[in-house]
Amino acid sequence: MLYNNIKEKRIVENGVHRAVLEMTASDFNKVYENQYTDEIATEIIKNHLERRGDDGRPRDIEIIPYEDEGVVRIYANIDYLGNDHTRYGRH
Repeated sequence: MLYNNIKEKRIVENGVHRAVLEMTASDFNKVYENQYTDEIATEIIKNHLERRGDDGRPRDIEIIPYEDEGVVRIYANIDYLGNDHTRYGRH
């Protein structure tokens, strides 16, 4: 996955942080071959947050391919309150 080519948008409404990650369908399919699953979406957003040094925890993750636009978008709510600095699998 080419993480440098991901566009990210953040929205905060009523204290809820919402992230939208967007990548080209061709970049996504080079690695994931049209597998639009929650597990893959979770892997991508967690890796993206880790690469940014962001200690938010994603939840309510959804992946939607927009074939007519040639993009794939991943939507997630990001929790920050109560985090003890997310470690992303490192102990």
